[in-house]
Amino acid sequence: MTTRAPLTHLLLTGTLLGGLLLAACAPTEEPEVGSSVTPQPSASAGLPPSSPGGRPKPSMSPQIPPPAKDGEVISVTGLVERVELEGGCTVLRADSGTTYQLMGGDPKVVKPGATLRIQGRLRSDIMTICQMGPVLEVVTAQPS
Repeated sequence: MTTRAPLTHLLLTGTLLGGLLLAACAPTEEPEVGSSVTPQPSASAGLPPSSPGGRPKPSMSPQIPPPAKDGEVISVTGLVERVELEGGCTVLRADSGTTYQLMGGDPKVVKPGATLRIQGRLRSDIMTICQMGPVLEVVTAQPS
């Protein structure tokens, strides 16, 4: 019977801590019932941050293109790698930082260690075991 007391204390402590965390995340003000809340845009909403002279600051981060639509052919450059996960997967570590799981392509060209420029079709209709990133079906591949 002495082992139930520590377990009960542990469960009670966990419940209390969970309640405190939830209370800390709760909003501090609640609107009245029946009233509507309209968000107010800030003066700089949607504008790039500006320097003291009023001109926009240049961005140091790379410009990210809008996401490609499923089935759209995109062009990506990067390093081909073989990841030994669930039987092995071939991936492209793109220069943009995105990892694509490659599907198809000439194995004499699309091989580990090769830096390639690949034109491929994004495929969200395919599920894989590796789950190493979006599936890119290789249309063409050439050394970059």
